[in-house]
Amino acid sequence: MSHLPYRKLANGPAQEILVRDELCSRDSTDNSRRIGLAAFGHLTDAHVLDATNPGRLSFLWQYFDFAEGFPVSGRFRPQDLLTVHVLDATVRKFNAIGRGPLNQRPLDCLVSTGDLTNTHTLGELSAAIGVFSGGSATSHPAGDYEGVQNYGPAPLELSESIWHPEPEAFSVLPDSWKSLHGYPTVPGFLAAAIQPVMAEGASCPWYTGFGNHDESGRATSGPISPKTEFILDLRRGDRLPLGLPPGMNESDFWNAIRSADATARRKLIASMPSRAVGASPLRRAFSKAEFIDALPENPRLAGNGSGADQSSTAEPYFTFDISPDVVGIMLNTASPDGSSAASIDVAQAAWLEKQLRGVSRTALDSKGRQTASDVKDRLVVLFSHHPLVSFAKQERQPDGDVQSLSRESVHRIISRFPNVILWMNGHRHKHRVTAHRRPQRKSGFWEITTSSLIDYPQQSRVVEIMDNADGTLSIATTLLDHSEPESVVYSGPQTPASLAALSLELAMNHPGLDRRVAMGGIEDGNVDLLLDKPF
Repeated sequence: MSHLPYRKLANGPAQEILVRDELCSRDSTDNSRRIGLAAFGHLTDAHVLDATNPGRLSFLWQYFDFAEGFPVSGRFRPQDLLTVHVLDATVRKFNAIGRGPLNQRPLDCLVSTGDLTNTHTLGELSAAIGVFSGGSATSHPAGDYEGVQNYGPAPLELSESIWHPEPEAFSVLPDSWKSLHGYPTVPGFLAAAIQPVMAEGASCPWYTGFGNHDESGRATSGPISPKTEFILDLRRGDRLPLGLPPGMNESDFWNAIRSADATARRKLIASMPSRAVGASPLRRAFSKAEFIDALPENPRLAGNGSGADQSSTAEPYFTFDISPDVVGIMLNTASPDGSSAASIDVAQAAWLEKQLRGVSRTALDSKGRQTASDVKDRLVVLFSHHPLVSFAKQERQPDGDVQSLSRESVHRIISRFPNVILWMNGHRHKHRVTAHRRPQRKSGFWEITTSSLIDYPQQSRVVEIMDNADGTLSIATTLLDHSEPESVVYSGPQTPASLAALSLELAMNHPGLDRRVAMGGIEDGNVDLLLDKPF
């Protein structure tokens, strides 16, 4: 029996539902009169990934400890090749469930809150949209595997830091993932992983937001930084670098990049140890306009609700109908400079206020005075990539003179409108559920952050909004696993379903992962969130 730390997936007991009453309480536990107002699926941070893209700078992985802390999106993950499989398995699971488990209301829609792609490439976007739409989907433009997980030429330091799923050839020693952490040998993995997935497609309307990994951070005009030019050259090129140029350390290398013109940059790339790979036009960055145009359910295209702008300069924030009683508002919190910080500028904030006023008969104005409007009341669910905690404490200017609102300013806007009952988001790659009180009001709104589909636990949520028929609402959320442990296959033919299950197992075993931090407590899982009915 192996004493290495690798553990296999197994079924466990179902998580109980915890009632959270921080914002209000009920006099009764009778749910027999509950009325379902809306039900939807929430998934986030799919990070659909072209894992062999030379622009990922995989040669850098040998220069830091792969087991240090929780993985970040620029580093190697053993499940990197399987993001399309996981997204497809998640959509299939929503299709199979089809309704909320408590109220049995059919799902009104699926909503993804950004980081749909990992490196904002056209191929990644096409693959992700293909999964939701149905049909053949792949994020791997090459017909054969052309990355560093096979046993092709590579420095020993790089090979040791990467999981090689195939059996070792004679005289080749296992990598550190296998020898130290017990990762399995899976014959045929690489060939199976790059095959297109025949996606089932979502069986209900779907919507997706914009995340920081979907944002290239490139202005439509003006100069591009030398580092960005270097990465773009690698993306578009036919060489996969395996290490720094001979005689250079990391500091010297980046200094050379910063001072290089186009000719010097080409010479620098040519001097790097590398492998020949196939170039692909699908590895170029997509624009916001291309992102919006790729979304068949986007209100700007389908006419369902009102988009931010009907012109070619449209931004990826919009409204959509979840149900007759509930409206969804998708925000764009991706910083225009491409950083991971949350950002809502003044123009988007004004747009948000306009949308909220249009569905709120009563609200507070900017000075805290009660106002009334002759509109139809609807409950509001906000969606964004970033949670409130990701906003800066002070106003910031990430892009020239465009000011981004502070955390307090964002909270203040939302708190003025009692019809906002829920804010759904991701970004943190962990489950969290937070109660937010409104100033001068006895109730508030709930914030639900869902874990990513690329890192453990790779879960999504079913969210049900119910009228308890006693002056209160319940927002019930149920965690959803995309695969079953028995689907994992270590030898023999692989299927998209078996590879999705294996992805979860690989992610669960990542060195340095604290599973309790990723999962959160029982208060962040299956919960029944109470709040006063606003109208």
